[in-house]
Amino acid sequence: MKIILTENLPKLGEVGDICEVADGYARNYLLPQGLAIVATEGALKQVDNLKRQEARRRERVRDDAIAFKEVLEGLSLVFAAKVGETGRLYGSITSGDIADRIEEITGHEVDRRKIILDNPLKQLGTFQVPIRLLPEVTAQLTVVVEAEEEEELPESVREALEEEGILVATDEEEESSEEVEATEDESESPETIEPAEEDAE
Repeated sequence: MKIILTENLPKLGEVGDICEVADGYARNYLLPQGLAIVATEGALKQVDNLKRQEARRRERVRDDAIAFKEVLEGLSLVFAAKVGETGRLYGSITSGDIADRIEEITGHEVDRRKIILDNPLKQLGTFQVPIRLLPEVTAQLTVVVEAEEEEELPESVREALEEEGILVATDEEEESSEEVEATEDESESPETIEPAEEDAE
């Protein structure tokens, strides 16, 4: 049976394409689902109109994706997590966590399968996570993983993270460190002994 597609179907074609398929496939699936219409003489005259409508729809979808891409790239998602002795997270940040946070902030649902994350995030730091909104539109989302505020990191882990630039010492910590150094310098400085005054003869 000759049909005209009214929806994009990966194995058959795009809207407006004329295809030849088995009668049973057309009658039992494509036609009842509204995915195609029979290629009658009258329907064939509508092919150009169908293709124009599909082109306009694609343009709207692409414009929406580009606008959402700009929104995503303006975000910085911050996740607070518990950290172990080695600086690794006790849990992990998954594509599902990122999708949920995006929806919380923007109100837009993002399919987690579009979030390109080879492995869950298990370290502290700042990461650029690609999100493929369309085959030709990919956003770069900033994801920051921080230690929970109430949690005191082991000193060795904190120093290692500060050296790598992942963790920045706060002003209070720097002031405290400077005070300690000043105290140590004072304690190490030799005391100045005033010479005793000679008794007047």
